[in-house]
Formats: sequence, C-alpha cells, structure tokens
Amino acid sequence: MLDIKHSQSQEVIKVNYFWLRDHCRCPRCYNVETKQRRYNLLDIPRDIKPENGGVKYLKDGLVLEVTWNDGHVSEYDIDFIFNSQVEKLIKRKSTSTLKTPWNLPIILQNERYSRFRFTDLLSSDVVVRDYVAALVRYGIAFIDDVPANTTMTEMAIRLAFPVMKTFFGEMFTFTDAADHADTAYSKEYLGSHTDNTYFCDAAGVQALHCLQHVNGEGGENFFVDGLHCGLELKRRNPKAFELLTRVHLPAEYIEEGQHHIHSAPMIRLDPVTQEIIQLRLNVYDRAVFNTIPQEDMMEFYEAFCEFLEIVQSPDNQWRFKLYPGTVVVFDNWRVYHGRYSYTGSRTMTGCYVQRTDFLSKARVLGIID
Repeated sequence: MLDIKHSQSQEVIKVNYFWLRDHCRCPRCYNVETKQRRYNLLDIPRDIKPENGGVKYLKDGLVLEVTWNDGHVSEYDIDFIFNSQVEKLIKRKSTSTLKTPWNLPIILQNERYSRFRFTDLLSSDVVVRDYVAALVRYGIAFIDDVPANTTMTEMAIRLAFPVMKTFFGEMFTFTDAADHADTAYSKEYLGSHTDNTYFCDAAGVQALHCLQHVNGEGGENFFVDGLHCGLELKRRNPKAFELLTRVHLPAEYIEEGQHHIHSAPMIRLDPVTQEIIQLRLNVYDRAVFNTIPQEDMMEFYEAFCEFLEIVQSPDNQWRFKLYPGTVVVFDNWRVYHGRYSYTGSRTMTGCYVQRTDFLSKARVLGIID
C-alpha cells in the first residue's frame, strides 16, 4: 500500500499498488480518445510496487509520479486518485439531492416543475435538460401539446431517448382488444405496478399517451413514488425492508411464442451505497413463489403486505385522467403506475426506453455522475 497525501486538504489515504498501476493513464496504458485501457491485466506483475525512491510529487504536490519495479513510469492527478475511492463515492451519493421522494401533497406542490411543451423541447436544449432532470428528480414528467397520434408521440420521446424494442414492438398502440396476454389489454382495474418484471432487464422508462376515449368514462391513471414507499417501509419496519431487498420474487409472462421468467428482489439496493436503485412490483405477473423455504413464507408475506399497504395508501397515489395531447413519461424502476376500470373505447400508445439509455442521457447532460 502507498500512502498518498493531498497537498491542499492534507488528507492521507492508502492505495493498493496493483490498483494504482492498473489506473495508469499514460498513452501506453490508456487511449484518451476511446477512454479505454490498452493492456492485458496479466501484463502487470502481481508483485508490482514502486522502486525505492520511485515516488515523487510534482506541480505543487498535485501530480504523483511513480516509477515501478517493472520499469514503467506513471503520472497521476492527485484529485483523480482521491475522487476514485469508494469512500468518496459513498459520500457523493449519500449527500445527493437529485431525487425528491414524494407522496400526494409533495408532488402536487411540484407538478409545475415536471411539465414541458412539445414545441419548447423541439427548440431548446435547455428545456430538454430540464425535462430529463425532472425525470431524475421526481421519476415522472409530462410533455404537453403533442398531436394525438403514435408518430408524434414517438417524436416527442426521441427528442431525448432512443426507443426500446420488445416483443410488444417499439411504439405500441393498444385498446381493450386482446392483442397480448396482458391485463393492460382490457378495461379492468390495474393496480400499482411496474412493467417487465419478467424481463432480465426491465425497461428503465415508460411513456403513455391517450389518443382517444369515446362513448365511456373512467380510466383515470394513477402513479405512486416507489422510492418514497420504500423509504417509508424502511422507517416503519427495517426488518421487513431488509427482507424485501433480499428475497427473490419470481415473475413470468406467457403467450404464444413468448415465455419470459425472471426473479429478483422487490427492492434492489446499490451494492456500494446501499441506496434504493430499483423498485419491482407486479402482482399480476407473479409466478410460482419457490425461491424460499415454506417455513420462511409467512414472514415474507407479512413484509409484502405491509409494503402494499403503503403503496396503496390514498396519500401516496397521484390520480388524474390522461387526455389526448399529453404524454406522461415515468421511471419504470421507481414509479408504480395503474389505471381505474373504464367503459367505452379507449386507445393508448406508448413505448419503453432502456435504463442504460436514460442514465446515459442524464450523464451527458451533466445531471448525474
């Protein structure tokens, strides 16, 4: 281990020799154009260490030069080394104010910050950034004044993100006709859920646009912030919260030509920061629950039901009617959505966005690290 001192903060950290050599950014080791390493990790000797006297501080102590015992010479920016430590990552994430957990009173106070006009998004990169930032902060945003057809809905989404292709297609348009073996293709009540629990990698973002609703009533949509609900469960019952972060709940989707199965916890935590990074809930797609012994079942069901009580509380449910012209875009890893039953004929269109594309856009715009 090498002791490294920051000349400005006077902080001292210990850094593993092999890690330091692995993070050399010289032209032989790192391609600055592609941002990729250029070597085989096995090229580094396991007993790598600095030569005697091979450690020097340059440029007022802000650059570290190391001559290694294999003859290689590396230079490092001191800030790069310090900012690359896990302790710094945890501190950055834990002090983050990027996300605002919300219940009904909170989101009603902040709704205006998540509404954007289609023409403004078309003409302003600043507005696009504000729109993506709203998705990061609240997990939900609206695009208003979108012509009520699938083509213009797709254009509105592609202003920020590429569209994800699944067996539903890229853009999907649905009514109550049974085009797929899914409760969404009906007029029935749909409880709070996330989509794609049966996929190995659920869509990160979903968009919905009501194109028409004629000769009937009902069909109000509702949204619930899973982040708020998860944190509330953790506050009320830490043991139940821990259980839901650990037990894998199987999900399944079956129709002709399709059979998807995936198991994962209902609440997924970042392995480093322990922050909630994904909520996964769909009572309709649950498969046979066979991932824990029978003697542990009741403890899990108690935790599951307690969480559902929070999710289904009217204080956490934001309910409104979607009308032609407004596209709602929401974080499928965070926000639960549902729909009340309806009569008449209703046509919806929408799409998914991959999680990686959503986060990539947020990083490019400087919203997240």
